[in-house]
Amino acid sequence: MTLFCRCACYRCRKATNHYQISFLAKKMKLSTPIPTATALACLALATAFGSPSAVAQDDRVFPLKGGAAVKGKIVERTRDKVVIEVRGANQNFPSNEIARVVFDGEPQQLTRAKDLIGAGNLDQAIDEFKKIDVPSIKSDEIKKDYEFFRGYLAAANALRGKGDAAGAKTLLLNWAKENSTSHLFYSASEKLGELAMATGTPNEAAKYFGALAGSPFPDLKVKGGYLSGKAFLALNQTAEAKAKFAAVTQAQVSDAASLKLKKLANVASVSCDAAEGKADQALQALEKIVDESDSADAELFSALYNTMGNILQTAGKHEEAILAFLKTDLLYASEVDAHAEALYWLSQLWPKVGENQRATEAKSKLSKLYPTSQWLTK
Repeated sequence: MTLFCRCACYRCRKATNHYQISFLAKKMKLSTPIPTATALACLALATAFGSPSAVAQDDRVFPLKGGAAVKGKIVERTRDKVVIEVRGANQNFPSNEIARVVFDGEPQQLTRAKDLIGAGNLDQAIDEFKKIDVPSIKSDEIKKDYEFFRGYLAAANALRGKGDAAGAKTLLLNWAKENSTSHLFYSASEKLGELAMATGTPNEAAKYFGALAGSPFPDLKVKGGYLSGKAFLALNQTAEAKAKFAAVTQAQVSDAASLKLKKLANVASVSCDAAEGKADQALQALEKIVDESDSADAELFSALYNTMGNILQTAGKHEEAILAFLKTDLLYASEVDAHAEALYWLSQLWPKVGENQRATEAKSKLSKLYPTSQWLTK
């Protein structure tokens, strides 16, 4: 005689023989008749093994360098690390080595928005983020994450000229004041610094970037040092800027991002030399970097040509300066900040060579592409 389990679960369907079910009932010390024992045995099996819908998702930490997410229970988050408990043992992840953290029970739209941000799909991330049912968020940790990404996305949107920079700054600053020990603090500080630079307050930017430079991580020290130097340079504090750039160029780092920043710091340091009256030597140094570098590096080459343009225009070489800024405009427009700067200087330089119409076109292009850029208000 064969009996069939009413719950129809896979594990119980395997125990369809009368004797198998009786054996299970005895092992569970059940004294009820076989039909009842069958039901209870199946219930016990379902409870023991769990159904797919009852399985916990777990918190997850995604390493920056790729690989599978680490699943478990996050037991600690500080500015410098995230600690996740995995099968009774704690694993520490330095905050600079984390791509993203996903909490058990967070809205799927928030998780997808994080994924899209990591993939560089900002528009899709914003659309997904808008779908989040905020009142349904009960966990304090998830609420903090929500508020961070709300500010982060607003800032990123403003930095590309499509949002309210002041509003984004308020959101991120309020979050940072209440979550200064979060592993996301450095990311918030960087975005606040970028917003400050974009809105013409480099003194504030130096403070925010200083938080990165003060971190215990070599890569963040390099990034913070370089960005702080740029802020001091915007304040015409060349001695302070040059010191920051020198520290970056001398840093012992090997990751690709830091090595690129070392090159950018070298370019910026040359501009400090030009400001100190060494224009000819500065231009020669920049030409050498151009010859030795890969022109596919848009970030480096837009910085190179803009630096050349600034040195040349200061020396009164307007046509040569225009050619330098045109290279950024025509070849490296993907670099938003550098492109906006190039368009501004083109709008200022074209009239000096009798090309007023082209100056108007450059100013119109700047206004259309970057309506919230600091270069529009200069």
